[in-house]
Amino acid sequence: MTTNGGGTQLRGPGRWLPGLAQLAGYPRGALRSDLGAGAAVAIVLIPSVLAYSELLGVAPQLGLYSALGAMVGYALFASSRKVIVGPDTTVALLAASTIAPLAAGDPLRAAALAATLALLSALLLIAAARFDLGAAADLLSKPVLVGYANGAALILVVSQLGSLAGVPLPRDAFLHKLADFAGALPDAHAPTLALGLALIALLLGLRAWAPRVPAALVAVAAGIAASYALALPDAGVAMLPPLPAGLPGPALPAFHLADLRSLVPGAIALAFLVFAEGIVLARTLAARRREPLDANREMTALGVANLGASLLGGYSVGASGSRSITADAAGGRTQVTQWVAIAILLVFVLLLAPLVGRLPRVALAAILIVAGVAMLDLAATRVLARLDPRSLTLSLAVSAGVLVFGVLAGVLLGIALSVARVLIETARPRDAVLRRSPADDRFHDLDDDEPGEAPPGVIVYRLYAPLLFPNARHVADRLRALVDAAPEPARCLVVDLQAVTHVDVTAAEVLVDLHDELEAAGVDVRFAHANRPLREQLARWMPDHDLGRHRFFPSSHAAVDDYLHPPGRRADKAE
Repeated sequence: MTTNGGGTQLRGPGRWLPGLAQLAGYPRGALRSDLGAGAAVAIVLIPSVLAYSELLGVAPQLGLYSALGAMVGYALFASSRKVIVGPDTTVALLAASTIAPLAAGDPLRAAALAATLALLSALLLIAAARFDLGAAADLLSKPVLVGYANGAALILVVSQLGSLAGVPLPRDAFLHKLADFAGALPDAHAPTLALGLALIALLLGLRAWAPRVPAALVAVAAGIAASYALALPDAGVAMLPPLPAGLPGPALPAFHLADLRSLVPGAIALAFLVFAEGIVLARTLAARRREPLDANREMTALGVANLGASLLGGYSVGASGSRSITADAAGGRTQVTQWVAIAILLVFVLLLAPLVGRLPRVALAAILIVAGVAMLDLAATRVLARLDPRSLTLSLAVSAGVLVFGVLAGVLLGIALSVARVLIETARPRDAVLRRSPADDRFHDLDDDEPGEAPPGVIVYRLYAPLLFPNARHVADRLRALVDAAPEPARCLVVDLQAVTHVDVTAAEVLVDLHDELEAAGVDVRFAHANRPLREQLARWMPDHDLGRHRFFPSSHAAVDDYLHPPGRRADKAE
């Protein structure tokens, strides 16, 4: 017997396949809504995964295989009731940018590389879950994800301009491809361009005025109908090759050791991206109904999803926001929704896939271009601009990195900038000099226009961060400066540790040295609001030093009042 993150006891097969535990307590009356939601997911999924295959430069059917393997693997291991997985825009773009330089335009090699990349990402996710490393995905913060999405959206749109116009664009870099398109536009294939623009208009119109209609499926149907009605193959419009019916047997991808070295950086970035986006989506959907969610189980499920995709010869997958939201809006309540979509997709792969053989390639380009436009998160960018200009700068830097250096480099740049920002904010933390408020006679971090003052010769200082080696000397210098700049000679310094959750060894040594220095200069150094673990930590590190428990007080005002009106003896310890 074991326990999941929400406290539910798992028995029997549910212990090893926790996704099955959802079936054990399947709610009455949920089947009809799950059936409808599963059908809606399958309708949205089929045309989109064909488009993502085109983006990666592999055979279209590999998108279908990726979706099947991923959905089965995820549904068996997931803790989320609502998340739907499969090929997705941001994940496909990152995978494409990783394998494209190695594949050199060879679809068979691209397929082998894509399956190997999915396998590596799967192993990383499963291993990270085993060692409880889910918090590492937080390095992809909201500004980084927004910046990546905006940069990737522009790359996605530009990557499809050649297919839209029916002209080759040989160079891969964003600006180069944009320049090549501008130069090649006079030579565009008119029937291809006309059909592509018409389908883009259709997709955008349906998104605006009929958002419940599966726009991608309508575009695919319209493209197939046009190819028959207008004899588009005879007019030179490129068509998808006929899709084979049936499923491949599961097998590990063939790879060379040299390829692994080239794929590992992309696999690491994909693991970060897949889990970061997946856990945000899972938490959002779970919060709506206050459902339990186990982050490490989600990481395992996303890893198994990528493993399932790889074993069927597919490519990297992630949690799909659009399909998950579609399922939720259609009333889907459990992972039965995903199993229904799997059944419909399986029927399509086994029996109906050859019908896609008359689909113009430009229809998939139109779907991807509109997906890129929808990916642009301008609303979130405006929020960042309003709430935190530094986060906006980080987001724009990631977008620029994606556009200039490529998708993979842009993601790694985002992670590096996030870490750098945390280190900088830790090294230069926020602080405040507290003043006594006349309203309650206690010390607060008052606004400049609020009345309040400290007694003459008394400084009350609060640090809003852990006291660690990157910021210890900065804080010490800040305290020295406050003592030197005091309008009257400082005689008492109270350090309010309410927001300090941890002090490391280096910071403790700096704190002791500062205490001794100021005490020698006639400044009484005291500490307030230190939590018990922090007091015990300092006492353990400095058992023989004068910086003992008599220096700690339960509040700033208690420390100041004790200094101004000393009792017969110091309190032995803080409350």
